[in-house]
Amino acid sequence: MVTGQENMVTTTNSLQHKDLKLSILISQDGLSFCTLNQKENTVEYFYSKDFIDSLDPEKILDELKIAFKFHLEENIEVRIKDVDVLFANNLYSLVPQVYFSEDQLTDYLKFNTKILKTDFIAFDELTKLSANNVYIPYTNINNYLFEKFGTFNYKHSSTLFIDLCLDQAEKIDASEIVFIHLQTKRFDICCVRDKQLILANSFEYYTSQDFIYFVLFTLEQLKFNTEELQLLVSGNVSEIDDTYQYLYTYIKNISFLNTSFLTEKISNLSQKVINPKHNLFLLSNLL
Repeated sequence: MVTGQENMVTTTNSLQHKDLKLSILISQDGLSFCTLNQKENTVEYFYSKDFIDSLDPEKILDELKIAFKFHLEENIEVRIKDVDVLFANNLYSLVPQVYFSEDQLTDYLKFNTKILKTDFIAFDELTKLSANNVYIPYTNINNYLFEKFGTFNYKHSSTLFIDLCLDQAEKIDASEIVFIHLQTKRFDICCVRDKQLILANSFEYYTSQDFIYFVLFTLEQLKFNTEELQLLVSGNVSEIDDTYQYLYTYIKNISFLNTSFLTEKISNLSQKVINPKHNLFLLSNLL
């Protein structure tokens, strides 16, 4: 039996026309979704659940069905106009446009990902790079969502993160900038030098020691200077966490990612209710 922490926030609205955008974040260690009133720019409903164990796609789908059954009320569901889905997994690879062909999607993943015959391979265009993000979405979940909501949009969470990091890097006065977004059992890292993306990767980790090893190894391979680089963190992290303390031990300039772009566009976010730093992907997907 899968158990985990659940968080739920809702506000009331009696209007029954289609005015909501539904954002869904799917990962092996949890799922979350929220609805945005597109006329008022307010979040009306928010739900999240962390899994104790990493789940396979079939069990994730079971959890999603349960979450919708008990936490997506009918009067909310009938108002949903748009659905945007993010898949957060390690099944992706960045491919420069010059080497990219839609006929060779399998080739881009076969050396670092186990591909099943039933897998469907998709790609996102990276708008700020001349590249594409090739990845494997969960076909069973896509099929279920199509049956439930009809046409919807989906992309990989790393696509959103890379675009966000490059946007933020333009506003930061530093030659070397590192962005880290932590989830319960995995983290994403983007490294930028002179406003150019040098690396984007994701790692699974089980201890704080695992986490800092992957971070420091990455920085060493890229020859980033830990005394001078600027590190910005977001996600499932706070100053009292071991992961943050390890970062603070080895990296001089560390701060939390500025999420004012979210609070400026979504008027009712509150640090005590829906923390934009912790729910960066889910909320950014609403914009």
